[in-house]
Amino acid sequence: MIKQILKKQEFRFLFVGGLNTLVGYGIYALLLFFQVNYLIANTISTIIGIGHSYLWNRFYTFKSKEKASKEILKFISVYAISYILGTIPLFFLKNFLQISPYIAGLINLVLTTLISWFGHKNFSFRKTGGATCQKITTKY
Repeated sequence: MIKQILKKQEFRFLFVGGLNTLVGYGIYALLLFFQVNYLIANTISTIIGIGHSYLWNRFYTFKSKEKASKEILKFISVYAISYILGTIPLFFLKNFLQISPYIAGLINLVLTTLISWFGHKNFSFRKTGGATCQKITTKY
C-alpha cells in the first residue's frame, strides 16, 4: 500500500517536502536559537533547502531526465519567487502581529510549499517533448 502511495507524484513531493522541512526549518530554528536575526536565518535556511530540495525533487519526485543546466535556473527562479512571496508575510507576522518567529516560520511554510509545488510541477520539472501538437484539418 505504501508503494502505491509513493508512486503518486503528489505524495512523493509531500514526502520530499517533509524532509526538506526538517532540513530547512531545522536550520532556521537552530539559527534563531543561536540569536541569528530571523530574516538572515530565513535566507540561510532557504539557500540550504534549495540545494537539498533540488536533488530530491529532480531524482525522486519528478524523476527528471532533462539536463540539469536547463532545470536549475528554473528551479532557482521558482524558489526566488517563493522566497520573496514568503518573506513578506513572515516580516508582517513577526513585526506587525508580534507572532513568534518560530510560529511565523511555520505559517510561512504553507505558502511557500504551495508556490513551490505548482512552480516546480508546471515550470521547473515540466516534461518537454512528451506531447506534440496535432494538426487539425477541416474538410469543407
